[in-house]
Amino acid sequence: MKKNKLILAVATVLTLASLAACGSAKKGEISESASVDTATASELSAEDKAIAELENTVVPEMPKGKDMGYIKMVDLSTITVETTPKVIVDDDMIDNQIKSLMSIYKDEVDGPAELGDTVNIDYVGKIDGVAFDGGTGSKYDLTLGSGQFIDGFEDQLVGAKAGDKVTVNVTFPENYGKEELNGKPAVFEVTVNKVSRTAELTDEWLKKHGEEAETEAKTVDEFREEQRKLLQTQADYSYDNNIQQQALQQIVDNSEIGLTTEMKDYAEAYVIRSEIDNVKQYGYGLSDMLKMYGMTVDDFKDEIRDFASDYAGQRIVINYIADEQGISATDEVVDALVEKLSTVSGRELNKVQLIEQFGGDMVKEEAVNDAVLRYIQSQIKIVEKDASEIAEESAVAAESESTEEKVEETKATNDLEGEGGFKTKKVTDVYSTEAGDETEAESESNAK
Repeated sequence: MKKNKLILAVATVLTLASLAACGSAKKGEISESASVDTATASELSAEDKAIAELENTVVPEMPKGKDMGYIKMVDLSTITVETTPKVIVDDDMIDNQIKSLMSIYKDEVDGPAELGDTVNIDYVGKIDGVAFDGGTGSKYDLTLGSGQFIDGFEDQLVGAKAGDKVTVNVTFPENYGKEELNGKPAVFEVTVNKVSRTAELTDEWLKKHGEEAETEAKTVDEFREEQRKLLQTQADYSYDNNIQQQALQQIVDNSEIGLTTEMKDYAEAYVIRSEIDNVKQYGYGLSDMLKMYGMTVDDFKDEIRDFASDYAGQRIVINYIADEQGISATDEVVDALVEKLSTVSGRELNKVQLIEQFGGDMVKEEAVNDAVLRYIQSQIKIVEKDASEIAEESAVAAESESTEEKVEETKATNDLEGEGGFKTKKVTDVYSTEAGDETEAESESNAK
């Protein structure tokens, strides 16, 4: 079965690295590619018995190593990972980083608004002199030039000052999406409450706002160097993480792995729980997700089994190497993880903080994961190539893999010896969830 492009949250590698994320998704953000295209899926509801059973899934304790199954692991020295060269941070990257950071800090100004400024506005929209639903807003922060509102709206506020009342004339697009507004001319009476502008980075600004900006830099030069180090650390992390994930994928693909029923049950419960908890972050339930992807409950269960075998294969590889190399959650190993997360996130973290936030068991597990993956990277062959060369090779491989999948779909499932054992499938989709670009949910204001 060909896998749908679910946004799974089951990667085993550095779950805690989310601390280094630059931002978080907003409630209401969904994939543009998500759509309801099957009647069966559209009939799902949160009250459905099968849905309720899945949403009540409880993850059992992960089996001990001896109870996971068995593995005949590939020789790590035969693993070759191709990657692009490590990124070296330059002045343009630092400039863009500082521009992005400084956009957070705005100073109120008395002068006329310019493109890029943020205006706080009240507005009332009317068509033929009558206010229409969704055309009224108050104390709304609008960045001029952002394209948040319909064409022509923001341009007419350039030059306005705090306290100004501006009449904005616009025409809704023919395909705006609401019959009563499509192609209609509208007039917005706008009151500008204040105008704010991105602060200028100076030594004086840093001295005044350094604590707020979470920096110890006292001068612009120091701040630029601080950002260079942070960006380079993140680039190095991305480089290493990409290599480690590819290597782990190849190890699972090329090793003989058999899993016990206990391990399969644990992995399925873990993946189900992870997926449900993931969509909840966006304010949705499992039924909502299945509708978006046009999936039935049976479709979801079939796909979960594939991902669960991937996840279980990763876990047994990590466990095997940890045992073989004597890697455990010692203070030294945990400290290495804490230091890594601190440098990547640009924030000083400590063990107590991580344990309070994520729990001691998870911190220990991630510390071992990190140590094992670093060991794997030290044992494999790494070949650096240009991005275009890798892309061309990937396209050829994808075409070949597609042909192989068609052949494999006609074969019976390969069940290995042992209690409930089976050969794990490829982990490509676990690490390459090609979901569509996320967009902000439609605004309540029809001025947008």
